[in-house]
Amino acid sequence: MKRFFSGLRKKATKTAGKDDDRFGTGLWRHNRDRFIRAVDRYYTTAVALHEARDSDGSATSRAASANADETSDGEVTAASAKDPVDVIVDGTHRLNALVEVVDDLTATLHTRFPVTGQVVPGPARQAVGDAPELLTKASSKVGEAVLAASMARSEVPTGRSIDSSAEATVRFITDAEELLGRAREILARVEEP
Repeated sequence: MKRFFSGLRKKATKTAGKDDDRFGTGLWRHNRDRFIRAVDRYYTTAVALHEARDSDGSATSRAASANADETSDGEVTAASAKDPVDVIVDGTHRLNALVEVVDDLTATLHTRFPVTGQVVPGPARQAVGDAPELLTKASSKVGEAVLAASMARSEVPTGRSIDSSAEATVRFITDAEELLGRAREILARVEEP
């Protein structure tokens, strides 16, 4: 058993070494790791919510159908009929795309402005502007999406509507996308000749 775990440790060390080369060990790596941990928590919560819904006999699906809006001719609108659990699970796809954005941002920041600690030095700080704060806020927004998904997960067994929690996850993920978009704009200005 001891050999099994030591083999895992070696693999983790090799991956960590590659990540150290690409993202550094300072602030940029910290921001990247924080974002990825938040995405992992969201994924875990979404999967648990999906499994709870399936084991509960689609209680939330019935609630979604009951809350569906009908047009004047009796057709159900697609957006309001979407199961809120599926809305939350769909957030995992959006977050996976954002992981690539964060990877690109932090790798570029590390290449252009290597930082070993948690503070960006003066000249580099002027160049990167609010990018560190935007990365931190994006991670926080994903954390808020995790909390909203967790609230939904706690409501499923009670049979209460989780529509507001699903809407909140969408809003928080959209906020994270916008924050990362602003960070990309800053970085694009820095890279202009």
